[in-house]
Amino acid sequence: MRGHAAAKPTMDELLASREEINRSAANFLKIDLQTALTFVKIARTTGDDSRKRRNCRAARKAYSTVAKLVPKVSLNAEDSRIVRQGLAELKNALDALGDEF
Repeated sequence: MRGHAAAKPTMDELLASREEINRSAANFLKIDLQTALTFVKIARTTGDDSRKRRNCRAARKAYSTVAKLVPKVSLNAEDSRIVRQGLAELKNALDALGDEF
């Protein structure tokens, strides 16, 4: 007995899926940067050294993740500008908090 195979996607459907995945990836990068900058803000304002270190580690991990993933995502001009600016801002903030690159 033969099962019914799913219909193969058309080229337009494949391209649309690829574009949607890319948009989602670009949004992930921007959200990860915003989250990391929030961690930095917390690290700057807390008086608790362990909380400061924990938030700096989380921000640095986000920086590394975004930097690693950027080359794999096709960003439009605006998203590219936002991500580059976010990475630079995050790096400067981490430098100011004593993180070494």
